[in-house]
Amino acid sequence: MLNYLNGFLTSMLIIGSFFLITGAKYGGSQHFGDIIANSITITDKNGFGGVFKVVDKDGNTLLSIKNGNINIFNEENVSIVDISPGTRGEGKVSLRNGGQINTFNENGLKTTSIGENSFGEGLVSTFNINSKLTSSIGSVDGGYGKLSIFDNQGRETLHLTRSLTTFNSDGKLTGRYGTNNAGHGSVLLYDKFGNRGWFKTGKNS
Repeated sequence: MLNYLNGFLTSMLIIGSFFLITGAKYGGSQHFGDIIANSITITDKNGFGGVFKVVDKDGNTLLSIKNGNINIFNEENVSIVDISPGTRGEGKVSLRNGGQINTFNENGLKTTSIGENSFGEGLVSTFNINSKLTSSIGSVDGGYGKLSIFDNQGRETLHLTRSLTTFNSDGKLTGRYGTNNAGHGSVLLYDKFGNRGWFKTGKNS
């Protein structure tokens, strides 16, 4: 029994020495290889407010989890993605410096995209099973909203900006319904080559 206790104490001393040496070697912190565990709880020395960080080889923060917030950083150490709870208990995902949220089908093809256009204005787009653009809604240069509908090959067939405009399969203008510069309603029809064929306004003659 005495030999068993001596062996056990010797093993504990060896393990304790390993942690002390490892902690001293890495400046008071402990560095390990792979860790496999059912759960890991991170706290400060008082048992509260722990922070989880992932850093690159240069020590720059890539990801941080703190106080219910998950932040992802770019190469300039600026937080560009923020996942956090809202003031009413709802979840929030914020993208900074532009960015997009995309979804993909089981074949890896894009189905939706939420982000911004080249002017830095909001844009929502949907795609069909072949990843062809089918619709988009967003802002255009000048601050106007725009809704566009496309055929199954990604060719625009209708858009709504300041007027409702239609196109044929060759991309030629075929119709326009809206308000003219005088404030009257107007309808314009075009032939298959985009040449105007009929025009009517709502103004009484």
